Amino acid sequence: MIKSKSKCKNSEYQFRVLPANSLSEVSEISASSLFSTPSFIKQSAQVSKHIQHQVVEVFQQKEKLALLYFQIMPFKGDELRSYIPEGEDCIINKSLEAIVDLALERVNWNLAVLGNVFLTGDKGQIFYKEVSAKEKWEILDQACKALSKSQKIDAFLISDLREEDLVNHDIMVNKSYRLFEVEPDLIFDIQESWKTFDDYLDSIVSKYRVRTKKVFSKSNSLLIKDLTAEEIKENTKLIFSLYKNVLSSASFKLAEISQNYFYDFKLAYPEKFKLRAYYHEGEMLGFISYFVDAKALNINLIGIDYKYNKEHCVYQRILYDCIEQGIQERISQIHFGRTASEIKTSVGAVPKKGFSLLKHNSRIPNIVIKPLTTYLKPEPFEVRKPFRVEQAS
Repeated sequence: MIKSKSKCKNSEYQFRVLPANSLSEVSEISASSLFSTPSFIKQSAQVSKHIQHQVVEVFQQKEKLALLYFQIMPFKGDELRSYIPEGEDCIINKSLEAIVDLALERVNWNLAVLGNVFLTGDKGQIFYKEVSAKEKWEILDQACKALSKSQKIDAFLISDLREEDLVNHDIMVNKSYRLFEVEPDLIFDIQESWKTFDDYLDSIVSKYRVRTKKVFSKSNSLLIKDLTAEEIKENTKLIFSLYKNVLSSASFKLAEISQNYFYDFKLAYPEKFKLRAYYHEGEMLGFISYFVDAKALNINLIGIDYKYNKEHCVYQRILYDCIEQGIQERISQIHFGRTASEIKTSVGAVPKKGFSLLKHNSRIPNIVIKPLTTYLKPEPFEVRKPFRVEQAS
């Protein structure tokens, strides 16, 4: 066990670093959600051979206080280029372009991410009892230092933070962490009064109701099927190819799953993990995978054959089917993730601002990346508001 004294008054924390796949199941019953269970973290440790999966157990007076989950992966600065604002009036183009380019070229790190990069909203933080915001930041900082002692890590990324998570985050800024904004998380709230998809349709304005019906008309020829584990296994290469289509079009990506990802999760969670495929004349044109938790439907990964997407409205049909599934499951929210923000707001999802904290372990590189984090901004988009005024209120 790696011990470290906290700067929090009258408290001492100890840290133990271990591989995620060696976690004990003893704390399974105390987990607040599927993603907080040791079994899920252990399963997630198999998603990619290019990623190391480590956990840091935090103890206070020999009692387990928290479990922090890290994914460690190679990261290059080119992935950040889409975040650099553009335009003639942008100051970064006039005076800082050369500095930013130089900084990006030097970003070739072994990056430790706190949280699961394949699940939007998973912060990788499981606290077994309540602690203050100040204590939490101190614990996170010390946990990163404990992990650095166990292996070589160039930089840390504390991801999936919301505005409400930033209370007292100046503690981290004072420790040279850089705060920057990322794409928003798109959250869809399901009204208790909705019993069927028609109830959702009745809640949106006429213009969007017409668009929805047009999507269903154009996608009417699609055969929609929830695949079994065996069917996923039989279609592994095709499913992975469709996933790669979407991954290659993404402006930002940290890592890639293994080819057996979907099959492995379906075996591990046959009722909670779903993969829904969309066929036309026997050919799979797309799919969506998601986890059904107690209160939310969590969109995981999507695959699309873009040659047929516009003709058959595959992607939009997927979004509407998620809403219908959420209503049927009687859950309260759908977590749509961070991509395709505008189209997701057009079906009723609301963007929630997201933030990350980044720090390089060496002083000079951390200074070099400061202009990056100062000017990194997610791409702007128009927020659509399909609900009637009384529904939105």
